Amino acid sequence: MNQIFRLCGRGLRYVKQYGPAQLYYKIKERRERDRAEAGYEAWLSKELQRAEAASCKAKALSGRGPLISVLVPAYETPPLFLRQMIESVLNQSYENLELCLADGSPSGTVEEIAEEYARKDSRLLYQRLSGNLGISGNTNAALSMSRGEYVGLLDHDDLLLPGALYEVAKALMETEEADAAYTDEDKVNPDLTRHFQPHFKPDFNEEYLLSNNYICHFFVVRRELALKTGGFREEYDGAQDYDFILRCTQKAKRVLHIPRILYSWRCHESSTAANPESKIYAYEAGKRAVFDYLKGQNIRAEVLGTSNYGFHRIRFLSESSKILINSFGNLNGQTGVKVVYYDKACNNSVTIPQDSDYVLFMYARKVRLSKDFLGELLACCERPGIGLACARVYDKRGRLTSDIQMEGVRDPFGGSMKGLKNGCSGYFHRAVLHQEVKRPTDCFLVKGSLLKGSERLTVEALWKQIWEQGQRMVYDPWAVVYEDR
Repeated sequence: MNQIFRLCGRGLRYVKQYGPAQLYYKIKERRERDRAEAGYEAWLSKELQRAEAASCKAKALSGRGPLISVLVPAYETPPLFLRQMIESVLNQSYENLELCLADGSPSGTVEEIAEEYARKDSRLLYQRLSGNLGISGNTNAALSMSRGEYVGLLDHDDLLLPGALYEVAKALMETEEADAAYTDEDKVNPDLTRHFQPHFKPDFNEEYLLSNNYICHFFVVRRELALKTGGFREEYDGAQDYDFILRCTQKAKRVLHIPRILYSWRCHESSTAANPESKIYAYEAGKRAVFDYLKGQNIRAEVLGTSNYGFHRIRFLSESSKILINSFGNLNGQTGVKVVYYDKACNNSVTIPQDSDYVLFMYARKVRLSKDFLGELLACCERPGIGLACARVYDKRGRLTSDIQMEGVRDPFGGSMKGLKNGCSGYFHRAVLHQEVKRPTDCFLVKGSLLKGSERLTVEALWKQIWEQGQRMVYDPWAVVYEDR
């Protein structure tokens, strides 16, 4: 009954802030995704069998692979959860590991259990801290204890799935210049009887990382790099891992994505996994971490909250003066921007303007545009390394006209976002978040300098040419096109 009251209270607060329609779409999408993932546990069981079959290879690799230090800050961890976490690490098929447990608890419960395991397995390193140093201080203490070439981050009540460290060690050894790696993850209920809501992530995507901490778990980084970044900073407590990941990935030569579910995030009432409102301060700390990261890169931007906790709107600030338009008909006369219409159905070649700072490509001629549409796209395209910025486009029925795809997502339960209804946000809200994409949507802005010498191209040849020049293609969901009925 208490759970029902809590859910009703959360629902009422959400309706008050964002309206009933937004809540309706949120519930509808969650139910649809849950139905799509009905076969997830059977699928995961096969994945775990595959991990078991590779255990001999893992043991062999342990003799020559890197030492991986798993860092765990503990604070009054429930005994059962603590035991399950410890066993999930020490029972890994890849054996060249150490579990560094820094305990800030006032009671001796964690100490008693940790020392019990340490007597049986010397790979568990335990330190009772003089007091609770906070999540960052406790994690830094675990980092100081570590001796591994790589360190991995694990919460005190979560679990590594079998084969996790083997897959990580193998990927790091096989990939030149790899400084960091992360895996896909899921959630598990408190008594470990149900796995659910798997998170199938993209390959490293800095643009998407700015919108939310999609890397989260399981993150492994070269220990030397972790120390160079300064470890964990207490001013970002609650989002200290987000701040740490941003700084580590910025300095890493290469960041690997291992597209397998290897980490389970325990979901109970006091955790952010089950109840996002339990740690609002953590999301505010995350916004500060992103803002400070962008400021350190000399990128002018605002970091705004959205209706989904932990997911941000990054509003990049344009150096150009605002060009207020509500249709493309008003745009063509503006200095430095030309509009090119193309036929999406047959993908014929189009004539490329050679005298424009920017060229906007669009297949629909009669449309409505969101406020400051061009300013949004310009702010993206003005940033170094970005050659193309694409808008969110809805057809006459109010549905997305194209899929939104990031590199490296291997989701056996998902489908295309093409046709997603206006008001829905997509899998992990990807339809409404900044991200680097594999191919553009049906409306995109291109730097004119990248088109010099190309007088006629198909649209597909155009964006491939931009990609081959080493320029990124970015999706800006806050520049929206509505095709008129």
